[in-house]
Amino acid sequence: MIHNILILRESGENIFNKNFSKTNWDETLASGFISATFNFTQNTFGAEIQDIELGPYRLLFERGDNIIIVALFDKYDSIINIREILIKINDTIKNKFGAKIKDFHNHYLEEFNELDEITEKIISELSHDHISKKIKDNYKVILDNFRSNNEILDCDLISVSGVPLIKEWKKDFLDLCLRQMDAFWKSKRYSLDRIILSYEERHVILQKINDNLVLTALIRRNTPIGLAELLIEETANKIFKI
Repeated sequence: MIHNILILRESGENIFNKNFSKTNWDETLASGFISATFNFTQNTFGAEIQDIELGPYRLLFERGDNIIIVALFDKYDSIINIREILIKINDTIKNKFGAKIKDFHNHYLEEFNELDEITEKIISELSHDHISKKIKDNYKVILDNFRSNNEILDCDLISVSGVPLIKEWKKDFLDLCLRQMDAFWKSKRYSLDRIILSYEERHVILQKINDNLVLTALIRRNTPIGLAELLIEETANKIFKI
C-alpha cells in the first residue's frame, strides 16, 4: 500500500503532498531529509539514491526535471509497480506543470491542487491488473489444479509490474517472489524468462508466461528440479492459451 506521495523541487521546496493513510509523516521534515540525502549522494558518490528501507516501510524516488517524486509504501509491495506509478506521475507533471515548476514561486502552490486527483487516478489505474473476472476465474481453476499436485506447496500469478492476480498466497512466499522481481528491476533487466532459487533441496521458480504474466511456484523439498520445471511449464502453457 502507498501511504504517501511527496513532490518537491530539488532545492527542497514542497510542491505537493498527499497522505493515503495515517502514518506519522511530516512533509517538512521529509522534504529536508530527502533533499539533503540527494545532495549528499550526488556530491559524495556521484550517484542518485534509488530507494531506502525504513522499518516496515520503503521510500522510492523518481527524479524529474527540477523535481523529486517520493513514495512511502509498505516494504513488501513491489518496487516495480510503485516505480511505474511514479514514472506516470512524473510524465503527467512534466506535460501539465513543467513551465511552472521551472519558474517556481510559492504563490503557484494552489495551481498544483489538481495533482490530488491526478495522483489518485494514476495509483488506482496502475495498482490493479484490469483482467476480467471471467479470465481470472479461468486462471484460478488452473492454479487450483496446479496447487493440488503433491509436489507444489504454493503458487500464484503476478503481473510483470508486480501486482499479484489471484491473491491466495502464503505471504512469505509472495514476498520472496516479489523481491526477486525487484532485484531484476534494480539491475535494469526487466524481462526475465525464468528464475530458479534453490535452498535446502527446495526450489522456488518464477516462469515468465508472456509480456504480462509471471507464474510462481514453491516446490516441495527433495522434488527433482527437472520434474519441477516440467510441472511449471505445463501449467504456464495452459495459462498462455487462455
